[in-house]
Amino acid sequence: MVLYSKKGNIKGMKEKISIPLVQKLVAYSRKDPVRFHMPGHKGGKGLPRRLKALMEKNLFRWDVTEIPGMDNWHSPEGAIEKAQRLLSQLYGADHSFFLVNGSTSGVMAMLGAALERGSKVLLPRDSHKSALMGIILAGAKPVYLKPEVDLELGVATGVPLDEWKKALDLNPDAKAVFVTNPTYQGFCPPASEIAREAEARGIIVLVDEAHGAHLVFSKKLPSSAGKFEIDAWVQSPHKMLCSLTQTAWLHVKGGKLKLDKIRSYLSLLTSTSPSYILMASLDITRAVMEKIGKQWVEKGLELAERARKMINEKTPFYCVGRELKGRGGISDVDLSRLMINVSSAGYTGFFIEKVLRSKFKIYAEYADYSNVYFLLTGGNTWSDVAKLVSALKRFPARKNKLKPVIFPCDIPVCAMDPAEAYFSPGEKVKLEDAVDRIVKDALIPYPPGVPLLYPGEIIEKQHIEAILEIQSKGGYCQGIKNGFVTVVKNG
Repeated sequence: MVLYSKKGNIKGMKEKISIPLVQKLVAYSRKDPVRFHMPGHKGGKGLPRRLKALMEKNLFRWDVTEIPGMDNWHSPEGAIEKAQRLLSQLYGADHSFFLVNGSTSGVMAMLGAALERGSKVLLPRDSHKSALMGIILAGAKPVYLKPEVDLELGVATGVPLDEWKKALDLNPDAKAVFVTNPTYQGFCPPASEIAREAEARGIIVLVDEAHGAHLVFSKKLPSSAGKFEIDAWVQSPHKMLCSLTQTAWLHVKGGKLKLDKIRSYLSLLTSTSPSYILMASLDITRAVMEKIGKQWVEKGLELAERARKMINEKTPFYCVGRELKGRGGISDVDLSRLMINVSSAGYTGFFIEKVLRSKFKIYAEYADYSNVYFLLTGGNTWSDVAKLVSALKRFPARKNKLKPVIFPCDIPVCAMDPAEAYFSPGEKVKLEDAVDRIVKDALIPYPPGVPLLYPGEIIEKQHIEAILEIQSKGGYCQGIKNGFVTVVKNG
């Protein structure tokens, strides 16, 4: 895309202007794509017409800073404070905070506020990498719980309640537990029971509910973390609701976490010039959900249920449903998203995702080796579902079923605390030469998206073999670039 200035514009604007990112965005929007990816507003289609027009008309007009009368995010006393109070009332929190740096900042802040240097936190091994960043920031010690893996689907499912109880008994000095509800696949842990066990021991309960801001609006969905005896939870309303990307909110209740400490960490992690446009989208989303939240969420859920039924009946693929409840640490399943297993029909998720995108203009949320994922919200339509099912029907079943990549199950040997490794001098070595070295940057293979090695852990031959196999199947690994991995420097 090239822009030309018209006569009378600023001198020097007659030359061609290169704007490659804008070019990509324009090309994408011109395709009129079918959006099954976040953000949940699906190009604004899901917003009430009046509020959508309000946002579009005032994009530049609302781009302001902390001028008098506009309040200050870092020390709110006016409109921002009032908007956050309305949010806390909607979600049943004592206090809520607007976030303009994603759920990542909220996860890091609540971990920082809950933990001290050297204190323990219990968390599943497949937690989002923001949890690791929060642990590094606090200088805390992670105690990882190994999730079970579904060998047919090729994904981690969850940590059974018995394993949580065992870990709590073995670590009576733990300061906090960290739970994800739901996971990217829509799997929910036995969060209420975990919270009850932790609460009985006086342990702080923190929940990453980035993918669950919609749960509270329908009884047909798993329970939201706010319904349990927990201390703080983070949500990303841009994922399944209708705010702009990079927005999130953090909720706190009870008195275990000090609000001043949370505010301090949030200020540490947030720009001194937070976007009023992003905050406005959070305020609008809260108002929309307050008025039509039930209709919005149940529309997306109904579309997903219809799609699931048709996919399972009319295509060679398997769309995950309620039948997984009670298996592998899964207490419940968020059915407003589609997890479609394609390896059982002889395809990789990477292949199906690419064909849907390039041939049918259908954009999934993401794919792994065995599955493709689609997020449905109140911003989607029946036409979207019909196009997806029609496209999936075009794929014939293949004779050979694909087996997921084998992934090492044991928790690796830890030689250093994550913070110590992260802040140590590092050096790059070839992956094949990294046996017995200490990882400095996390290695996260996709699939399955579960961290293979965290900072401070020792690389073994089996880890290298797993990474190479995943790469040979079309996957990749965060933390490896051009065949090199960063390790802690010897000496």
